[in-house]
Order: sequence, then structure tokens, then C-alpha cells
Amino acid sequence: MAILMKIFTKNIFSDKKISSKQQAEHLIVLSRLMQNGFSIKHAISSMSLMNKQNSAFDKIYKDLQSGEMIAVAMRHLELPHVINNQLVIAQQNGRLQQTLFQSGMILQNKSRQKEKLRELLAYPSVILCFLFLMLVGMKVYIIPQMELTEGSEMINNFILGLAIFVIVSITGGLYFTHRLKKMDEFDRAQLMIKMPLIGKTYLSFYQFIILQGLGMQTASGLNLREICMSSQAFKKGTIQSVLANELIDGMNCGKNIYQLIDEETMLPSELKLILQSGDGTKEIAQDLILMSELKFDETQRRLKKILNMVQPILFAVIAFVIIITYLIVLLPVYGMMKEIS
Repeated sequence: MAILMKIFTKNIFSDKKISSKQQAEHLIVLSRLMQNGFSIKHAISSMSLMNKQNSAFDKIYKDLQSGEMIAVAMRHLELPHVINNQLVIAQQNGRLQQTLFQSGMILQNKSRQKEKLRELLAYPSVILCFLFLMLVGMKVYIIPQMELTEGSEMINNFILGLAIFVIVSITGGLYFTHRLKKMDEFDRAQLMIKMPLIGKTYLSFYQFIILQGLGMQTASGLNLREICMSSQAFKKGTIQSVLANELIDGMNCGKNIYQLIDEETMLPSELKLILQSGDGTKEIAQDLILMSELKFDETQRRLKKILNMVQPILFAVIAFVIIITYLIVLLPVYGMMKEIS
């Protein structure tokens, strides 16, 4: 019985999904260990000693011992495909430490923004729940005592409308999330960049990833066709793989690279300007890396702007509910007073 309980407990913890916050911490620590002179194997070995409860680093170390690439072994951390592909590119082109750090920062910022969003939603959500309970209380106690038939009908319609809105919103959100999980990474990205409010933020993030990868590969002396050929090896449906296939197909059909950049939404217009500059390979690589850094900063600014809009929007909704609530009570009373006068 004790053995069965031990196995059951082990399965519970081993199957637990690694959060974005944990992934970010692991990547940043790995990056700092490498920056301080650790080899990647020694860094992974140290991480396995520091994280006894997490068997992922033991698995990564075993994969490295068997000769696998670090980017392949890192699959045990359950990183997003787009970041895992960046690690593959970085290892092949000598920028692994920097890419580990930047990837960790991306995931860390994602985790922080989620926590901040939850904090921003907490207070308005409590107020909205209180207002909803107040409406129910008015319906049950106040309206019957005042014998306001019209007010009772109005509050019924308002509560019904709110309930329908909440149910539809939750159902739609769950369906949308389920649909996103079923889609390939590239199709999911195409959908997200078209979303209102958050679309431009996602676009600047994907452009940062694309430019960073191109910069690292160009710095290694690869031309565009060679970059696309190597990117075809990535998992089918990922952003880098699909873009590489589209560019190769386009070039095989006789289209020039500038035309292909104009046709593909995820490729930034700045890429066209960099390629048209006529600089050497080294300068182009530096420009691509610099532009990727600017896109990263742009992503952070857009995220902060969106988060700053959340509470004002929710408080506007709260104000709307309060105004409607007052009108539900005051309009019938005003009508009665008018009849009496």
C-alpha cells in the first residue's frame, strides 16, 4: 500500500505543468550561470542539484550526456515552440546565453503581466458582484415594498440581460481558448495579431522573435535561402517553419524577397529597409539584432498600455450598472410623484 501511495504521489508531482514563472526563472538562472563561466552541461547539472523536486533538469542532463542538443533537451521544460526554436537557432549560431536570458525575460514579463491583470481585475470584480447582489436585493425587498410594478419589470430585464451577458462571455471565452489550443502555432499567431486591442502587441512580439532569429543566423554567414532551408527542419506548423516554407515557395515562383515581405503580415516592413540598405552581412546582422531589441521594447510598452486600460474600462462598466440601477428605482418613483401632483 505504501509503495502504491508513493507511486501515486510521484505521478501527481511529475505530471504537474511547469508554469511560465518557473520556466522564466530556470532560463534566467541558466543564462547567469553561463555568463559566470559555467559550461551548459555544468549549468544544467547545477540546476538539477538546486531543483531536487523538479526532475526536468535530470532528464535534460541525461539527454545532454547522450549527445542531444541543449535546445532539444530543453523540451522537458515544456517551453513554447517559438522560444524553443529560438534556442535551436541560438545554439547553432553562438548566442545561446543571450537568447536564454531574453527568453527568460519574455516569460517572466508574461507571468508578471498575468499577475498584474489578476490584481487589476480583483477589485472591480468584487464591486460588480456586490452590485449584482444589490440588484437582487432590490428585486426581492425594496421593489415589492414600494409596489413599483414598472420597476420590478425593469429590474427583471436588467438582471436577465446581465446574466445572459456573463454566460455568453464565459462560454465564448472558453470556446475561444479551446479553439486556440487546437490550432497550429502559426495559425494561432495569425488569429491573435488580428484581435482588437491586443493584436498589435502580439504582432510586435512575433516580429521580435523573427528578427532575432534572422539576426543570429545572418551573423553566422547564412543567406536568406539557407536560413529558410534550416528553418524548415522545425516542427511543422510553427511560425519559423511556416514562414520558411512560404518564402521558399515564393522565391521558387519568381517573386523577389521585397514582394514577399510586403505580402506577409508577420514580417516587419523594417526588414525590407534593412535588406535594401546595401550593407555587408555583418552590418545587416547587427541591424536585425538592434531592430529585434526595439520590437521587444515595443512589446513591453504595448503590454503596459493595455494593462493601464483595464481598470478604467471596468470602472466605466461599474458606473453604467450604477446609473441603470438608480434609474430603475428613481424613474418609477418619479412617475408616481408626477401622477400624484
